[in-house]
Amino acid sequence: MSRLRERVNLEKCRQLAEANPDSAGAHLRLGTALMKVGFAGKAEASLARAVELDPTCIQGWVNLGGLRLGRWDFQGCIEANRRALEQQPDLVEALFNKGLGHLYAGDTEAMLDCFRRVVELDPGRGGGQYFLAVGLLATGDIAGAEEHLGRAVGLGYSPHPDFVKAMERVAREDSVTVLEFGPESKHSA
Repeated sequence: MSRLRERVNLEKCRQLAEANPDSAGAHLRLGTALMKVGFAGKAEASLARAVELDPTCIQGWVNLGGLRLGRWDFQGCIEANRRALEQQPDLVEALFNKGLGHLYAGDTEAMLDCFRRVVELDPGRGGGQYFLAVGLLATGDIAGAEEHLGRAVGLGYSPHPDFVKAMERVAREDSVTVLEFGPESKHSA
């Protein structure tokens, strides 16, 4: 969508929310439109209003969680996506966002739970495979990390270069170097 169309859509959404201040759907649409044009603070307020008006507004919770993730509010991300998952436990997008919240909050086990479920529900999601590999590497499961990294790359996902370097370091540390010494050696005593 072009910038002009986004602005026109935003204005329509703003008018709809003003005309229907008690409509969760109107605030959801406005919050989503505000996110698209980069007004994070106003988007968060509108999405929070949507879920306040209708706590069963799943997409409102998911969008709010994603927005909070982008604003480095990891606990807020986790909580918003948890609320979405209360209503729809197999919602891949909420599991994915919640997993990222746990990753950045430093809770590897909870992150792994989320991404294992993401991969179970949507094995073709390269990002799910990748973040599962990240969590597995953090727990020392090198073989599992290699397997899921390979799947992620096979699905077209581009891993972060730092993660690839970490995998290479682990592979070097796990390799065995054999040094031979003896009569054929050119080392003198």
